[in-house]
Amino acid sequence: MLKYRYESMFPYHLREVLEKNPIVYLPVSPLEWHGEHLIFGTDPFRARKLLELVWERLGGVLMPTLYVGTDSTLVEDGEEFWGMEMFAKERIPGSIFVRKETFYNLLKDILNFLERTGFKLCILCTGHMAKPQIEVVERLEEEHKERNMRVLSWHWGKVNYPKELMTPNPLHAGVEESSEILSIDLSYVDLDRIGSMEVDRKVSLLKENLKGISETLGIKRFNFEVEELIKEIMKCYNKNS
Repeated sequence: MLKYRYESMFPYHLREVLEKNPIVYLPVSPLEWHGEHLIFGTDPFRARKLLELVWERLGGVLMPTLYVGTDSTLVEDGEEFWGMEMFAKERIPGSIFVRKETFYNLLKDILNFLERTGFKLCILCTGHMAKPQIEVVERLEEEHKERNMRVLSWHWGKVNYPKELMTPNPLHAGVEESSEILSIDLSYVDLDRIGSMEVDRKVSLLKENLKGISETLGIKRFNFEVEELIKEIMKCYNKNS
């Protein structure tokens, strides 16, 4: 099975994979505040992990992670709030976003060059679930439906998880997300810091709300989502055949 990371390929590797398995995986998400207990790279690390698991199964080319994304904004009393700041009503240091149109144009250009290179299918995966982010990746999927390279946009909102893999009220940086990151690397989650800052408490990141975090849950969620994504990829292959 041909399986390459784009940044470490030689040109002859590229020619080979384009002939035999022209699928490319692109993880994209911004660095973003996820409470005092999670790393800023939560969303991009989640997208990359999922695509790595699929890539290990199906082969193709894995792109370097794009640490970029967008979010909703709110202006109140002359102050501009982004993402979770809108709910906390205060600035939260750490998140790095770009305007929606900037995000769209960047991805559009990258996808154009992947298509120009000769790939036939791009899996565009975001771990960041902000509405403007989802709108951009789904718009790009739609725009590529009749082109030489199809785009399959992917996010966990497309997954119908069984009840045992969900909490009744999923939170941003909550049990599900924290468990997934814990399953990637134990050092990426600091359970002792849950709810330790006032801003965390403003957005319901409290110990009593996050007591179900577990590495096992994270592994099970990733494994379930991998199977769901592979099903969708196979549908794309069947349409192209």
